[in-house]
Amino acid sequence: MSFVNVLTPDSDVELLTVCSMLDARGVPFFVRGAGLGSLFPGPMQAGSLSARAIMVPEERADEALALISDYLGTPESKW
Repeated sequence: MSFVNVLTPDSDVELLTVCSMLDARGVPFFVRGAGLGSLFPGPMQAGSLSARAIMVPEERADEALALISDYLGTPESKW
């Protein structure tokens, strides 16, 4: 099973909200960099090794992107 990045959240609130939405819909996910990202929180993590990314199975990516798009109110092409 291959996973794809559907979002690199800008904040902890965004990360927790999107993860909760995915969990509520039964979309499997994991957060790449969750352990390391929590050590160095804040704006300095953007683009660095500690940046976190929400990863979902490739076959569920469209569903996850639609949920994220609804939440953020932006077109899916943002990612």
